[in-house]
Amino acid sequence: MTACSPHNELEHHFQTYLARVANVLEVTPPVLTKAPPLPSLPAQRELQQQQQRVTAGLLDTLKLGECRLLGLVGEHNSPVGKSQSAAAVLLYHLQFQLGVQECLAAAEDQALKDWLTRVQTQKAPLLPGYHWNMMVAEPEIRAALMPRLRPLRFAQQGGYQETVTAFSLFERLLRLAQGQDEPGPLHARELNQALSGLYDNDYLGQLFYSLHSAAHYLEESLAFLQQLELYDCGPSGRSRAERLRNAMQHYYIRDIQAYLGQIDRQFVQLAPLLEHTLTPPPSQQDALAAYRRYFAQGLDSRVYTRYRERTLEHARLWQRFLARCDISPT
Repeated sequence: MTACSPHNELEHHFQTYLARVANVLEVTPPVLTKAPPLPSLPAQRELQQQQQRVTAGLLDTLKLGECRLLGLVGEHNSPVGKSQSAAAVLLYHLQFQLGVQECLAAAEDQALKDWLTRVQTQKAPLLPGYHWNMMVAEPEIRAALMPRLRPLRFAQQGGYQETVTAFSLFERLLRLAQGQDEPGPLHARELNQALSGLYDNDYLGQLFYSLHSAAHYLEESLAFLQQLELYDCGPSGRSRAERLRNAMQHYYIRDIQAYLGQIDRQFVQLAPLLEHTLTPPPSQQDALAAYRRYFAQGLDSRVYTRYRERTLEHARLWQRFLARCDISPT
């Protein structure tokens, strides 16, 4: 057997499981190999969308004073505002649209209402693009979306709740950008906290690699366990068959399957958030196609479907063995 990486508990548990089964069968255990690399998140320049600018003349801009929006616009157009992050830019445009909507509801001057309606109509189709640019340009989000080369620990999955909180907010901001949610107060503090929760947080990238590695190790386990299909279940082999079941229960069901069940539930919760927030505009679909196919197509994501297929194959193989040998699974 090869030595397992001290950082790869999943490999260690699979190696132990297969070694115990091999010991009962009196054969040499298989040597597990490293899972191949996963598709990486494309470069920001390949994904970011150029946004059309909506401009207004000085006299028109002064009308925003009646809506108490001049301060917001002035800050955005200042030297500091022009160097804002993609997240801050999205927040500005959402706040502006909310301010325009509130002003429309309160305004009595028809000319002002007509002008505000035109501005609102011009800017509304651009909002999803600002959200998209945040998802592919904000450093904390990009780092979170990058697949890692180490699976999650067995004892704890630090960073999970922060990831759920952040992507839940990103989805809510997307619904606002698409006009699918009732507008409400938007605070920079909430968005900044979500981004802070993703800072130096490898959880999501490790979750991707955990599912990917599990599928890989299950494939290698299945190749080794094929010999159970030919196992002699006669009287002379019954005692050994029961020992095989015990090894499977102790080292796979108790340890590995419990871990897989946990990361499965976590991906199921995150999958719709990733699918919704990482749906690219038409111009960026090709650039993100490979990444999205693996990680952002909900429960049809390749990293998840491959893992589920292998876990079911592994379960069915043991079920056939136990049924043929007339041994209770427990």
